[in-house]
This record gives sequence, structure tokens and C-alpha cells, in this order.
Amino acid sequence: MMLDQLSQLFRPVGFFWRTNRHSPKALSLAAVIVTIMLLLLFKFTQPQPPVKVQQEKAWLVQTQQLVAGSTSPQLELYGRVESPYTATITSSITADIKSLDVREGQHVTKGQLLILLDDIDVQLVLEDKRSNVAELEALIKSENNRYKNDLVSLKLEKSLVTLAEKKLAREEKTSKTNLTSQSSFDSQKQALQNQKLALNARKLSVTDHPARLAQLEARLSRNRALALQAQHDLQRATVVAPFDGIILSIMVSPGERVRPGEVLLETYATGQVELRALLPQKFVAIIKQSLANEIPLPAKLQTDATESVVFLSRISGLITDGGHGVDALFVINNEAAEELTIDDMTIGETLELTLFLPPVENAYSLPVSSIYGTNRIYRVEDERLVAVKVKKLGSQYINDNQFVLVSSEKLKAGDEIIITQLPHALSGLKVEVHNAVIPQNNSEQQSSSELR
Repeated sequence: MMLDQLSQLFRPVGFFWRTNRHSPKALSLAAVIVTIMLLLLFKFTQPQPPVKVQQEKAWLVQTQQLVAGSTSPQLELYGRVESPYTATITSSITADIKSLDVREGQHVTKGQLLILLDDIDVQLVLEDKRSNVAELEALIKSENNRYKNDLVSLKLEKSLVTLAEKKLAREEKTSKTNLTSQSSFDSQKQALQNQKLALNARKLSVTDHPARLAQLEARLSRNRALALQAQHDLQRATVVAPFDGIILSIMVSPGERVRPGEVLLETYATGQVELRALLPQKFVAIIKQSLANEIPLPAKLQTDATESVVFLSRISGLITDGGHGVDALFVINNEAAEELTIDDMTIGETLELTLFLPPVENAYSLPVSSIYGTNRIYRVEDERLVAVKVKKLGSQYINDNQFVLVSSEKLKAGDEIIITQLPHALSGLKVEVHNAVIPQNNSEQQSSSELR
């Protein structure tokens, strides 16, 4: 068969050679034609290589099955230790420091002696004020006696005026009959006028009694107040602790002379220690509603020594300067407060705490690696990826691993969600599931319920 094809192929060449073999160029041209024909023959007769069918690549992924139930979102916050009961104790008097009975960092109880001031100067001022009070009390007593005397004397002065008027009338009758001299009449008339002046003066003294008494009583009240102030200053010479607390700093030493308003020491109440943490703005509304409904919001506080539970007490009414949220204030029990420190006035160490929000329904906990972009996850259906847009409700922290709470109407319990980050994930991509054991949030939900 092959020979027949070759004979048919080279038959025109043989014919060309027989007719043109005497030509000088016939041999060269025949060689070229034969070469071309041989090349064409080899090309069309060579065997075809087998065609390999391209198979679709399947990407290896891990998945997590969605579990239905009520889930509590968590917020990881950083709280600053502070105390609203931080007292800066100052001197109220000018005095020398007689003794210093506490040291920085020392625990004190309410009413405990802190500093004793020399009170000799204050005692002298107090004695002066008390003497002024005694003097004014005596003046008031004298004024009352004077008033009683004026009332009695007023009646006598009126009687004397009446007698003088009668005597003058008699003198006037006798002077008309020339029985008395004109000078005697004038003397009697002058005596009546003097008596009337004395009566008017007595009336004025009686009338002015309430005003004089009021002035004395006002001066007495003022000096009593000054004496009371001096008494308080004398008591302030003994500086005592206003509450149970810890001494932050001491600004004076024995022998120093202090003046009113000069700082002696600083202390804060151990029973009023709080944590101030910044709440993200998106969670403020749900926390306000929980506080209004008296739903307890516990938080796990982690310190270097122990782990304790604190509760959200209230949130600030002001938005922070950056506008990223508001401050939340957590109440700390006395035992935990003993382990905390306040360094600078009301600002202390910064601690990490995890706040448990109210449980939400139809929410699913997924690892952070399952989130693509900002709000997209992928579900596995028939070995293919299907993109699902979700709403993020918060986070969870389990064994130092962060999980994200998501919800969507397109999700249901039992769905397989990939938790592997693929470089080119898209709907329809073929995948092959190879699951490994991953932490679940059941133990965390149990710990959340115990906190509540």
C-alpha cells in the first residue's frame, strides 16, 4: 500500500526526467522537487501525538460546620485604672509640721492620723476670738440692763416734766401780780426746757435700744463664727484619712512650715477604684439598652497575678476627642483593687479585659481566616464555592484565638464554611475539603454563662 502511494507520488517526477533529461538544469531541478516531495511526505505520514485532556484543579481547603444557638459577642478592651475618690489634702492653717505618721504606698483606714501640725498659733487665735465673744455677750447684757433702766427713768422724766410745767404755771401767775421777780420766772422756764430735753434724750435712748442691740448681736454672731472657724482650724491641725485608701505621695517633712492651701499629701480610696475603657461607637447603643434594662454586663479582667470578673457600671455621656466612641466605667471589687496601682493622680496601669455582650440569636462563630474582604464568606456546595455576604456582630476570643460572629438570612446550621484563605477565591471554584480539628465556642459560651 505504501509502495503504491510512493509510485503515484513520484510518477510526475519520472515523466519530467524522461522529457527533460538532456537539459543541463534538469538534474538540479529534479533533485529539488524530489527533496520537497520527500519533506511533504514525511510531514503528512508522521504519527500524531496523543491529546491529553486538561483536568480542572481542585484547591485544598478546611471547613467549619455552622452550629445553631445563642452566642454572646465579646469586646476586647484596654482599661485604665483610676479612682474618682482621689484626695489632695492641703493645709488649712499656717503651722509647722510636728509629726508625719504615714509613708508613701501605705494603706490607711478612715480617721487614721496622717500628719500632726503644731497648733500653738491657732490656739492663740481661738482664745482671742473667744474673748471677743465673751466681751460682746457682756455688752449685750449691759445694753439690756440699760434698756430696763431707761424704761424706769422715762416714767420719772415724764413726772419731772409735769412738775416743772406746774411750777412754771405758778410762777407765771405770781409774776403777773409782781409777787416774784422776772428772773425767777425765767429760771423756772429754763428748768422746764432742760427737763424736756432730758425726757427727749431718754426717749431716744429707749427708741435706739433695738438698733444698738442688733449691732451688738451682729458683732457677737461674727465673732462666734470666727471662734468656730478657729476651733475648726485647731481640729485641722490633726490631719486624718478621709477614707480607707492608699497614700499616693507625700509633699512635706517634719519641721517644715506650711501655709493655707499648700499640698500635704495625696491619697485615693481603695473602695472606689474603677476601670475606664473606650467603647467602639457601634456597640454604644446595645450597651445603653442593656444598662437601661438592668442586664448585667460582666467582663473578664486579666492581671499579672490573677483573673477576676468586673461589671460595667455606666458609660460616659461625652464622646471622646477622637470621636471613635465613649468611655465605659467598670466597678472593681476591693480584693481586686488591692492588686492594682494608680501612678499619677487618677491615672494608673492599663489592663486587658474582655467584655461579654448580651447573647444574640441566629449568629455563628467563625475564625477570622474565613472572612474575605469585609463581609464575605464562602460556603461549600457540591465541591464548589458559593459566596455569601454576612453582617459582622462582634468577636469572640477563645484560647487566645479570635473568632468573628456573623449572621445572614442565607446561612443555616450545618452549612460548611471554608476557613482557609485562598488567593483567588470566587464563586464556582472547585475545592477539596481536608478538615482538621479546630476549636469551637461551646466552652466559651459555658464560661460566659458562668460569668452571668
